[in-house]
Amino acid sequence: MSSSKMIQQPSQERSSGRSYRIESLDVLRGLLMLLMAIDHTRDYFSNAAIDPADPIHSWPALFFTRWITHICAPGFILLAGTSVYLQRQRKSAATLTRALILRGLWLIVFEIIVVSFGWSFGFGLPILQVIWVIGVSMIALAGLQWLPVAAVGAFGAIVIFGHDLLDPVRAENLGHWSNAWHLLHERGVLTFHAHPVAVYGYPIIPWVGVMALGYSFGSIVAKNPEARQRISLVAGTASLGLFALLRFTHGYGDPGPVFEHLGTPGHTVMSFLSVQKYPPSLHYLLATLGVVLVLFALFDKVVLAGRLDRFRAFLNVYGRVPFFFYIAHIFVIHALALVVARITNPNWRFWITPDAVFTRHFDGWGYSLPVVYFIWMSVVLALYPLCAWFSRLKDRKRSWWLAYL
Repeated sequence: MSSSKMIQQPSQERSSGRSYRIESLDVLRGLLMLLMAIDHTRDYFSNAAIDPADPIHSWPALFFTRWITHICAPGFILLAGTSVYLQRQRKSAATLTRALILRGLWLIVFEIIVVSFGWSFGFGLPILQVIWVIGVSMIALAGLQWLPVAAVGAFGAIVIFGHDLLDPVRAENLGHWSNAWHLLHERGVLTFHAHPVAVYGYPIIPWVGVMALGYSFGSIVAKNPEARQRISLVAGTASLGLFALLRFTHGYGDPGPVFEHLGTPGHTVMSFLSVQKYPPSLHYLLATLGVVLVLFALFDKVVLAGRLDRFRAFLNVYGRVPFFFYIAHIFVIHALALVVARITNPNWRFWITPDAVFTRHFDGWGYSLPVVYFIWMSVVLALYPLCAWFSRLKDRKRSWWLAYL
């Protein structure tokens, strides 16, 4: 590899077996994982029986508890694409193609069998969510990474900016092609001979675009720190500015309710930020990816300056084993909800029924947001030693199976 292609990160190189990692990416990824855990804790423990993202019926604390977690899926998928680019700098296209296809298939199978069980504690309908779509996106990227980086980035941008043109097409009007459209662009229930076979929440088209954009973002991350921080900050700010312009002018890019002035300033702000996640609209992706890019620029600056060492090291543990943490936290939160409900509520069996996956609430159950946050932090801290141990294990050993966790 020529010196011009080497990743310039002297103060971020690690002495472990994974010395190619860029610490600021892991720190940011760790933050995303912990924010994600807030949402899942709220799912299982909140006493709010409303849609927290509804700007009319929700309230600011609940709304923003939900909204801050919006950045998790886009950020994680973007950074997954970035990691593929960084791997491409030390692996051949053929080697990486094989690795991405195997990794993608593994994630799909794991989502169907293990993750779906974690959500329901039963073997009902598979739930195809973020792990599934990451797997599919990796398989797509196995082919895309043969193209020039600029072409992959252009593909990602076209998908992200153009997929809302497909919103008028509805699966219910496509007959035998309805399942295919659910997979590509519309959440819903997949059926076979009129029988439900899977619940689908993350359509492929927008998320493949996010991962492709993340791959091209890798070429920016590989630059010297000053350049990547500057470009990330400018790109993130521009993304947020375009989001604001489109929301204020009721412009193209979100099929949900338009921004409107409501009764209070808080509800008006909530209306402004109320964007569609399923599938992710252009407004949603501009807002969330804009935040992620700005955060990367700030985190990279903090890491290189050697500041906030303890907080940085704390996030880094989770960011180095994100898939491991993802699986562990689902089972721990669900099991904790089951145990607490068994002790305190006669309807505790709800948490081992299919309804637990879809409604996440039953009468007489749940706690206020302060309690939800306390439970979230308790789970995060409880999983810290396990995540730290697994991170050290991956550093020490090069077993092939560890790469899949």
